[in-house]
Amino acid sequence: MEIAKNIKLVAAAVAMAAATCGAGEDHAKQITERILQNVAKIKAAAPDAVPMAFWDFDGTILKGDITEGLEENGVVRYKGIVQRTTEAGLCPVYRGEAGWRQYVERDYPRMNAIGRWLAWPYNAQMYAGESVVAIDAFCEAECEAVYRKWYFTSSLEMLRALEAAGVENYIVSASPELFVRAAAKSLALPRGRFRGIRVELNGDRVTSNVVHPVPYGEGKVENIRSIILSRPNGVAVAAFGNSYSTDGAFLRYVATQPSLPGGAAGTAVMINGGKTVKGYTEHFITVSQSETVGGCSFVVAH
Repeated sequence: MEIAKNIKLVAAAVAMAAATCGAGEDHAKQITERILQNVAKIKAAAPDAVPMAFWDFDGTILKGDITEGLEENGVVRYKGIVQRTTEAGLCPVYRGEAGWRQYVERDYPRMNAIGRWLAWPYNAQMYAGESVVAIDAFCEAECEAVYRKWYFTSSLEMLRALEAAGVENYIVSASPELFVRAAAKSLALPRGRFRGIRVELNGDRVTSNVVHPVPYGEGKVENIRSIILSRPNGVAVAAFGNSYSTDGAFLRYVATQPSLPGGAAGTAVMINGGKTVKGYTEHFITVSQSETVGGCSFVVAH
């Protein structure tokens, strides 16, 4: 009965998505049904269990990168938040066209050459002194006007169907949390479900103090563990990513968890991940998807 109920919820959510924006690729419904069959096993054995799914954001939900933007065949499809906030005068370190050139041509390449552990957190640190309220408002407006049009249809289809069936969806990204939580409204998820690179606040002001662990590589595993432990009876049932280097560790963690209730198994989905890396083949479902929602509007019934 429980499985049948969940499958009906999937069908309803998928039909709702198809009615507004067109159905996604074939894998979306199949993967969702597989996940919910495992959820049914877990709930039958542990009724109080809280099923949770974990998503990367850039390249997994959003085509492109909210921090860096999207360029295809030499054409800029959209600018990233770093460039947009620089142009808008919201970045204390870089302002206007000259500031943007300094960032992209000199400063960021230098840090990236040393290591991502230094370069990626800097994308949050460089807003030190700015109002978090101002950044939040700007980023949310950009997300509503631009970025939500570049969400993958299939990713939204799966996320919506899981949420409608009672699975809590969490975003764990190596982009600054100041950026990715701007998607809360368009994804119809609570802001507390977003985890990115964090910096401490001093009242209403951003600081340069990074909160560890940084959600990159193995750091994503640590962040996911802390999220699971924050929910009584939390259980990770699914993980979605697009990169073996940044997402491989947390996808494998969810797929290989021992002793889930009811003999269930976690599902790990690698989206547009390219050539399979040795050691992951037996754990992941690998899919390709390209359709984006454009100007369509997704509405979720709770």
